[in-house]
Amino acid sequence: MTTPTLHSPAATPVANASQRAHTARTLPVFVLSALLATGQMYIPIPLFTAMQADWHVGTGVTTWIISAFAFGYAGGFVAFGPLSDRFGHRRVLMTGMLAAAVVTLLTGLALSAPMAVGLRIVQGLVIGSIPPAIMAYIGTRIDPRHRAVVTMSVATSFLAATVLAQIASQAVVAAFPWRTMFLGSAVAFAALAFALRAVMRDDAPTGADQPLRHSYAAIPAVLRIRPLLPMLIAGALAMSVMVGIYTGIEITGLVHGSGELLTLRAGALPVMLALPLLAIPLARLSKPGQMVLGVLVAAVAMVAATFEGSHIGVLTVLLAALVGGLGVISPAVLQTAGELGGDARAAASSVAMFSFYVGATVGPIVASSAAPHGFSVLAWTLAVLLVLALGLTLLGARLQRAAQPA
Repeated sequence: MTTPTLHSPAATPVANASQRAHTARTLPVFVLSALLATGQMYIPIPLFTAMQADWHVGTGVTTWIISAFAFGYAGGFVAFGPLSDRFGHRRVLMTGMLAAAVVTLLTGLALSAPMAVGLRIVQGLVIGSIPPAIMAYIGTRIDPRHRAVVTMSVATSFLAATVLAQIASQAVVAAFPWRTMFLGSAVAFAALAFALRAVMRDDAPTGADQPLRHSYAAIPAVLRIRPLLPMLIAGALAMSVMVGIYTGIEITGLVHGSGELLTLRAGALPVMLALPLLAIPLARLSKPGQMVLGVLVAAVAMVAATFEGSHIGVLTVLLAALVGGLGVISPAVLQTAGELGGDARAAASSVAMFSFYVGATVGPIVASSAAPHGFSVLAWTLAVLLVLALGLTLLGARLQRAAQPA
């Protein structure tokens, strides 16, 4: 028995050598786009205090600013990802970036918390069109020799946005009104839309003449790939931990002062920058093997944090290790989904990213429930989620081995 792959009549064919993108020109723009898109989830975390003062609301309301975006973001993957295969990755990506500029501007002008929550859902929805188009473009237009490094670089950018967006937001709110962060992001979306137009190759002919239902037919089929399902859930749990730990630290008041907060957030940056360099040595492991390694590192770091959370220096190192482990997981899940998805790469990537940000939606909710009881309770709760993710990863690996030819 072999592992099934999907074939979509509306899928974009893999480009031949003459149609491939220029890696050196494309990669920086993709990295910036990934950072900006996913960073929109995290920029409100350092803004919580200013938002609460402006709108006269409590922490419970402002944490929904994060979950609302994550909910819309996850929905955007499923709604727009398959359309990338149908109408072309470049066209969908350009449209998504320009729409994101408009909605992000409106979000920054929101007059109340309920209005902001509604706009954040819409913002997440339109920005959710961006990552699947990028990942599908990489899978079809980037030279196969460069594909692993480019995939790891972009996937790491999605992860690095967790920290970089918070650092940028913390710096801005220290000197300007909190709305400045959203207004600046809107300008950046518009600028990057034109940069993408310049570096991306024209879309290849697609199956746009096919009925629309063909674009979405691959999604339920992806969910029927048995080895993939446990890995998707494990990826969701990992993302829940990533969002939950940073949200929880903000709620618990564990760290005092902007300097300590900046140190804690920036401590993971060296690890994130190193992750793309690990793409080649990690390729020696199977994708499930990479996931097991990542979850183990993250789980050990999280358990250790339950004992050492009061020491900021130690916690900074442990969070860096946690981020490093989680940073190995998401590229492995994305590549596994793309490989098992066959021709319907964007649909498979959409399902994988949907699972990640369903987890991200849960992260702030877990944090707001556990953090009021202290950092130790928060850390143990997240550690349990990682142990569960480890079990699911091992299950997925076993199912994948069983599906290989004898």
